[in-house]
Amino acid sequence: MSTPIFPIRECYCPAHFGNAYEAMWPREMAAYLGEMKWWGFNRYGDWITTTDVCNPFTSDAFWDLAKEQLDRKKKAFLAAQELGLALNLIVTPNHVYLDQLRPHYAAVKGPRIQGQLICPSHDEARKIIRENFEHWFGSFAASGIRLSAFTAFAYDYGACGCEKCKPWILTFARLMKEIHAIAEKHHPGIEPWFCSWWWTTEEHALLNDWAAKEAPGWLKAITLHIEYGQTKFKDVPVPAGCRKLAFVHIGYGDNKDARDIYAKWGAVIAPTRIPATLAGIAERGADGFQAYSEGVFDDCNKALLAGLGSGQYKEPAHALRHYAKRYFGTPPNMADRWADWMLPWGDRTKANLRVARFQWDQLSRTVKPTWRLAHWRCKMELESLDRQIGQPKDDEWTPEKLKLADKFWSEQEYLQRNIYKLGPVRHVFTPKFMPPFWYDSWQRKVQSAPKQQQMQKEA
Repeated sequence: MSTPIFPIRECYCPAHFGNAYEAMWPREMAAYLGEMKWWGFNRYGDWITTTDVCNPFTSDAFWDLAKEQLDRKKKAFLAAQELGLALNLIVTPNHVYLDQLRPHYAAVKGPRIQGQLICPSHDEARKIIRENFEHWFGSFAASGIRLSAFTAFAYDYGACGCEKCKPWILTFARLMKEIHAIAEKHHPGIEPWFCSWWWTTEEHALLNDWAAKEAPGWLKAITLHIEYGQTKFKDVPVPAGCRKLAFVHIGYGDNKDARDIYAKWGAVIAPTRIPATLAGIAERGADGFQAYSEGVFDDCNKALLAGLGSGQYKEPAHALRHYAKRYFGTPPNMADRWADWMLPWGDRTKANLRVARFQWDQLSRTVKPTWRLAHWRCKMELESLDRQIGQPKDDEWTPEKLKLADKFWSEQEYLQRNIYKLGPVRHVFTPKFMPPFWYDSWQRKVQSAPKQQQMQKEA
């Protein structure tokens, strides 16, 4: 059965946490956006970043990180716009700058509630929230950027657990309806979209009831959350006149339990999960997707999702053949072999390393050295070291295994600094976040290593 063609094919590339999108310089990012369009994406989105920075609109220091971040975001949006991509600004409702936090209007934290949050039910805090959105939408418009939509996330980051904000999903919806009026003033015709990341079934029902009573026809789309390891979003009704879109996480491979996520093992590829997801969301009635990307390590998944979802390619191997020809400079008669080499890496834990190394030595002789080739080489090295280390208990760390662990971290550092060209990283990109399975026992052995950080479900 052929893959359906989806009219909405967006890539959401949040430039934050030290990832590749934040690290790229403007011309580099513009060139990468051109490649994304070539594969079949027709929309681009980025997130307004307030994490770890102060308000750039009140600072008199032109060198502030927040100002540089915002300037690069604008240049990326302008480059995407020049390429003909539609633009989407991803926003979080009550996540604010560091210098806007105050104890007396701080949000009440709890499950699913994290970040630099203030309470939108507090008048002073709500004024700050509205002012921030006025600055964001206004400054983007003044820069020549024309947004076609904004997508609001209720969670991660966002929410408040105080009594006045309960139920949060309705406080969120009413706040974003206010924000839409601000956005419309600067970007006429801009559509309000929501993303259901971390929503419960009950929250979907509350939102639908609110929309029918207070805002019929207002919400234009919901990007519906697909949980890890799943290939469909939950079969939930959406408000009348609201399109169903799929929020597709392309930052991991086929096996959700392999910790092959967020660039820790280099290149990720999901040649089984992505086609199944496209079929699954078509079955659910989706008009398209919003790909969630945290960097260039998911480059192959971008090619698969956009290439298949736009109808350019009928199957993963077909897309990967073109990928090898375009980026490795491989002769046409070798492209099939490269596609066959990449396909088994959907689950890194099951890839045949001996065969992969043998084939790599043959295939890589006649191709041009690029970062796209190099992060696959790193993947093989990291996988080999990880398997040699195994999962030793605390008393099983021999000097040889400790040396292997040191080699693993050295290879990972090389991957992040020399291939992805990253500087200081935060949040999901730190080595202690979703680390190898042997990390805890290694940490206890060496004692000085930072403790493992666990991510919330579905982060």
